[in-house]
Amino acid sequence: MLEDTFADIIGKARFGKERSLAVVARQAALSEERLTALEGGASPTEEEVAQLSSALSLDSRKLGVLARSEWEPQPQPPIPMIRWIDGRIGNYPVNGYLFVDPVRREAALFDTGYSPDQLLALLEREGVRLVALCITHTHADHIGGADVIHEATGAPIYLHPDEFPAGKRPPKGVLFLEEKREIPVGRFQIGHRSSPGHTPGGTTFFIEGGEGLNGPIAFVGDALFAGSLGRAESPRTYPLLLQSVQKAILSLPKETRLFPGHGPATTVEEERQHNPFFS
Repeated sequence: MLEDTFADIIGKARFGKERSLAVVARQAALSEERLTALEGGASPTEEEVAQLSSALSLDSRKLGVLARSEWEPQPQPPIPMIRWIDGRIGNYPVNGYLFVDPVRREAALFDTGYSPDQLLALLEREGVRLVALCITHTHADHIGGADVIHEATGAPIYLHPDEFPAGKRPPKGVLFLEEKREIPVGRFQIGHRSSPGHTPGGTTFFIEGGEGLNGPIAFVGDALFAGSLGRAESPRTYPLLLQSVQKAILSLPKETRLFPGHGPATTVEEERQHNPFFS
């Protein structure tokens, strides 16, 4: 199931463009009551999809496909080197991912999934050593429990310095990412690209491939969901989010498998074809 519905997408786009309900309703030739209903989950007509796409700078064809529930990313064969952390913050699901090099028995964690106990039990069960904790951004559902994991494993916490503005102290164990400096885990190297907009220092981590991996992979946090985006931090950062996703994520090889913070995995190729935020 996709993370975002038609209602979520138009709501995020309207927020990003900093337009009131009244303004967008007028631009789309809708009543405010009807737009409220659509943002609340009502099914749109084809004409409404086209009108809202024009008003909100979305791709009408792609948005229509999503509105009709005609697309989800193709199920991908499992990657034995990736363990999914099925986390919860309240009743809200959140993804964390443990990448394991089975030869060197070293692992890297991509976001905590707000589930340090689940992760620590997994490490013990697998008999692997955590050597890196890679945080895409510092919202609680992605970094929650990182201090517990660091204390238990000694693994450094890698994140972008822009996640900590002046006067805000990072947690113990943090190592700020440095441009073009990769993070080693077993036989693999983890690269990183800045993908701000959802947060100031949002980061996409990627591994270009290697034995047993069968192609490149990337962990994108909340910058991108299958068929959608994360919510921009503010209308001011909405253009930055669009630009950074295009530059940091959709420019990766088309076969790259993308693992978001919420919802199902997808690929660069499928997002180029189906994400309505990009024409």
